[in-house]
Amino acid sequence: MILSDLLSVFTPHYCRACGKMLKEEERFLCRDCSRDLEETHFHLRADNQVMQLLSLQNDITAAMTLFYFQKGSVAQHLIHHLKYRGEEQIGEWLGNWLGNRLSQSPLYQLVEVVIPVPLHRDKLKKRGYNQVALLAKTVAKVLGVSYVDDVLLKVTANTTQTRKISWRRLEESEHIFVLQQPEKLKNKHILLIDDLITTGATLSHCCEQLSTIEGVKIAVAGIGFTIRS
Repeated sequence: MILSDLLSVFTPHYCRACGKMLKEEERFLCRDCSRDLEETHFHLRADNQVMQLLSLQNDITAAMTLFYFQKGSVAQHLIHHLKYRGEEQIGEWLGNWLGNRLSQSPLYQLVEVVIPVPLHRDKLKKRGYNQVALLAKTVAKVLGVSYVDDVLLKVTANTTQTRKISWRRLEESEHIFVLQQPEKLKNKHILLIDDLITTGATLSHCCEQLSTIEGVKIAVAGIGFTIRS
């Protein structure tokens, strides 16, 4: 038994969408499922659907996702394996894909810092890692810019950090976003990364906080965009 055969016993090479065994040259997806992974090409369109959604409530410079997302889609299977099955290699693969698309876009050439949508520490402890942070680190590496994950935090609504947040905001969610050491992002063009964009509510809350930093500009990018009927 050669080494690749031995490794396949412990890390079977199967398609994360349909379950079919993969050929040697295939990675994560079989050829058929790869063809079904529909790219949006939003990185080349300033007025795309994600930008239209998020710019209603946020002052942002650009927004995009790699793929369309719907129930049962190839993109859903990939994000599920990344988010809930701890397959970090998928995060690196998708992060490189996203970073390469962003590097081709004139809309993202002035980005200076990449930050992830944060995960609450309790959920981080339970899950073991933040899949969005993995994506963001990889994107930052591809773009050759800084990665920062200690300014925007997700906290429980009853902590002392939230005393200046309105009661309306506290009632909306058990967890909210706050800033610490915001001067680290002063006058920076930020790229905020998430995995899945559905209603845009989470990103809007993040942008609301980040936009209070002096001189900041915000762009947004993600992996999947939910197709709404």
